[in-house]
Amino acid sequence: MDVSPLLSPEVVAELREDLRRDWLITENEEYRLELEQIWSPPNPLLYPDHKMLDKMLELYSIENPQKRGHKIPYIDTWKEYLFYNKATVFYWTQSATNSMVGRNGPVILGGIWNAWSDALGREPQIQLDEFFAVPVSVKEEYAKTVPGILRVHEHIFAQVRKTVEENNRANAVIKSCKPWPDPRYFKLLSICEALIVVFDEYKSVAAEKHADGFRHYDDVAQNQSIILARTGHENGLSAPISFESLKDKALPLARSEDMGTIDVIRNPLQVGVHFVANLLLREEAAFPESAMAAPHISREADHPFMKWEREAQDYGEEQLARAQARGKIEPFTTVAAVKKAVLLHRLGIYPPETYDPYPFKLGWI
Repeated sequence: MDVSPLLSPEVVAELREDLRRDWLITENEEYRLELEQIWSPPNPLLYPDHKMLDKMLELYSIENPQKRGHKIPYIDTWKEYLFYNKATVFYWTQSATNSMVGRNGPVILGGIWNAWSDALGREPQIQLDEFFAVPVSVKEEYAKTVPGILRVHEHIFAQVRKTVEENNRANAVIKSCKPWPDPRYFKLLSICEALIVVFDEYKSVAAEKHADGFRHYDDVAQNQSIILARTGHENGLSAPISFESLKDKALPLARSEDMGTIDVIRNPLQVGVHFVANLLLREEAAFPESAMAAPHISREADHPFMKWEREAQDYGEEQLARAQARGKIEPFTTVAAVKKAVLLHRLGIYPPETYDPYPFKLGWI
């Protein structure tokens, strides 16, 4: 339905832009809620039936088809898509899980989000599900040591790669994820195979409120540390990974197992996040054709960026038409009155920062 006879072209243009922003805010909020679940480790002490409440990938084991009586690491096939466009894997060990982590797991996410955004100079592109890492919960019965987790990673990455190859075939009959992510825009990154993160200790922090009235995620994040470990699979990278730039910020490894020849280092969480982000930027600069958000590919009609824009525009037209059909928009209606009638978030009445998606911006505990 055309609203132009009732409102001036300038008002209609302003409303369409506000409705577009309104749709994007809603999508951001939904993504935030999903990401919170993905980054909440299972905690049976708090949530006995945790599978109904969280989505963090858990490590399991299955029978090895090649060696009878032996088991190999395994993750849920239906969640393999979470590995797409991630720079690394964040192995969250059982030793880093306590009664508070089940409730405050997203606090770690918030600190990582801020550090990742700062390092990249922009926020992650959620249309591509692009982020620092995919978190995987590791129980001690499956892996207790860093070398053990490296062996796990080799199996898990091989599992995911095999599924990707099978489902990307043009004649694939069964897709493990429906709709299967478009391989032009969702890929397994070489860094994700070459480098892993181990989060083996959560330090509880009594964060104080800031002048803005909030407790900030960064106050918790700056007290955490992670282990970075090279896997030895770096053939797909433009150059080998080096921890040389991290040595002046290194922390005691604080592990009792023998690391052998493994190249491993412990650093503050935010330092490690910046390091991984810089590696990603290095690889995108070396292989610009592989960047999922590069101009040459992001303007393709099927690209998630373009799809989001079309959906946002369609939403705006539907909302305007619905408001007019219900008599909410009449001749000489003021812009403020129209916004109040059609905008879910009242962007013309309340400041946009009110709707900055938690936990990506301010953050509270």
